[in-house]
Amino acid sequence: MSIIKISHEEFDSLDIERTAFVPEQAWFRSTELDLAGTVIRDPVDKDWAYVLLAKDEDGFYRYTGGEDSLPTKQDAESKLYASATRIEIVGYYEEELYTEPETIAQNEATLVITSIDDEIKKYLKKHPQKLYELSPRQFEELVASILKDLGFDVELTQATRDGGRDIIAQVRTAVSSYLTYIECKRYAADNKVGVAIIREVIGVHHIRKPSKSIIVTTSFFSKDAMKEAEKMESQLDLKDFTDIKSWLQRY
Repeated sequence: MSIIKISHEEFDSLDIERTAFVPEQAWFRSTELDLAGTVIRDPVDKDWAYVLLAKDEDGFYRYTGGEDSLPTKQDAESKLYASATRIEIVGYYEEELYTEPETIAQNEATLVITSIDDEIKKYLKKHPQKLYELSPRQFEELVASILKDLGFDVELTQATRDGGRDIIAQVRTAVSSYLTYIECKRYAADNKVGVAIIREVIGVHHIRKPSKSIIVTTSFFSKDAMKEAEKMESQLDLKDFTDIKSWLQRY
């Protein structure tokens, strides 16, 4: 197995970008990819979670996945191992999945997108299940395009894990401006956004202080995630698959 347990000191030497971690209990890394992880215990709820981090182009390891509200440390470690192994497998097979267009079966309806325009949005309005065929970056571009149509000035951040702000959106008036950070999660329908993501975004929000933060996902939010978001009152909005379908109705 290429996921190994390491010391706290070795984990810290990896230039981990921390935002809202609670006390860490165990540390891991992959010997195959620039991937690391930690198991943590919430000092308030007394439950367990794991966090996976991947190395960005600037050399820092940033959040790339995780799960919370787990009953034991063993559960958290097992799920970390399983998730990290899946990422390693996907990382290997991604290169194999790129084929020439003529090799794709003619009866397969594959969504191919080169740019986000109104025709794409009209198509997704009729076929919202095709949202799951977008790459994470294409999903960010879709959300940015919708926000632009709604009157925002938008800026996409680097195509990497940017921690709480995939999109920077702003509305300017003669009186003031309204800054919003949007975190996009293109997840499978059965992969709910957990409380770890909420805490990640809350951490960035408190540091950078936009007017509002929004998490947009093709999936849904866990009960714990929604409960955690309530602590931010009007400063954090959660938008799921149902909301995206509603946005697409305008096209």
